[in-house]
Amino acid sequence: MKYITLKVLFSTILCLTISFSFAQKKPGYLIKGTLTDYPSGKVYLQHSNNDVSTIDSSTVIDHKFEFKGKVAEPIFCKIYIKDEGKGAQFLLENAEITFSGKKDSLYLAKINGGPENTTYMSFYKVDWKPVTAKAGEIYKRLDKANQGGKVQLDSATRTAFDNEFKALNAMNDSIINAYVKRNSGSVGAAIVILERYINYPYFDNARALMPLLSEKVKRSSFVKQINNALILNAKTAVGQPAPLFSMADSDGKMISLTDFKGKYVLIDFWASWCGPCRKENPNVVSAYRKYHDKGFEILGVSLDTKKDAWLSAIKADDLTWNHVSDLKGWANAAAAVYGVKSVPASFLIGPDGKVVAKDLRGEELHKKLESILAGK
Repeated sequence: MKYITLKVLFSTILCLTISFSFAQKKPGYLIKGTLTDYPSGKVYLQHSNNDVSTIDSSTVIDHKFEFKGKVAEPIFCKIYIKDEGKGAQFLLENAEITFSGKKDSLYLAKINGGPENTTYMSFYKVDWKPVTAKAGEIYKRLDKANQGGKVQLDSATRTAFDNEFKALNAMNDSIINAYVKRNSGSVGAAIVILERYINYPYFDNARALMPLLSEKVKRSSFVKQINNALILNAKTAVGQPAPLFSMADSDGKMISLTDFKGKYVLIDFWASWCGPCRKENPNVVSAYRKYHDKGFEILGVSLDTKKDAWLSAIKADDLTWNHVSDLKGWANAAAAVYGVKSVPASFLIGPDGKVVAKDLRGEELHKKLESILAGK
């Protein structure tokens, strides 16, 4: 009996030791890559976490390469050869991932494995396809109607297009809501909220979906980004004092938001490279001409990095109001203060320096200005 007891005890200890060993083992990621037109050379893997960027390299041998490592949570990464901007982006997670592509078109690479990345990409490959198809069809007709932004649409035509975009937004919301509910336990749901409702200014929509996310997802860095954006957005809510800033115009003269005290001023964030901005500019020009003499001003804040492109767009679109830029692109200081993640974005500030409205476009801009300036 004593022998049996010791044997059982030894077996139990051995099992516990093995179990403990497996429990302590934390699997990492393994990327097995193939580049069909790149037989040898170097390939790089870049990812960032908490503003700390990590770059790893691998040697391509006979078209194949590998990356191994560990991440604390799923994070975006890029695989590239020379130019990071032309790399393939995907969610990196602790799983086995296969990567197959061509050196000159890495963004088209086929990436398999990794449940979080698969779930996330399913939104764009499947769920969101009807939205992009419908949007493309509307924009094509709009571009034809206003001849690429050269012709101002009459009120009825503009309203008709606005109504189509409202219906498109409703369709978009329905698809996003269904996706988040179906994938509430995946960081893919948080990323879609971030990309579709935070990076584009639909903060109320984001707030409404946050309770649906699982507790695990709520601890992710993506949710932290969402929450930080919501806090920043609350500081520019209607009725709040508009954050003050000063920035140089094209001649180096400093222009401050306080220079417009006592007037209604539209802070218009835009860029020469932004298609939707350029398409909206004729509408903003029309509003400026109609209401400028009644106390309406515009302060254009460009997210350009090239001065020539910025000034050329101002001239081409006949934007005759004040313009400023620090030529830092998305790192624009004023954009950071206002939490701007996409353009066009706008904030209508009242004579008392408080936010009156946000992101007014099309007929909505005219209706709002008419309601507050009609008697002047």
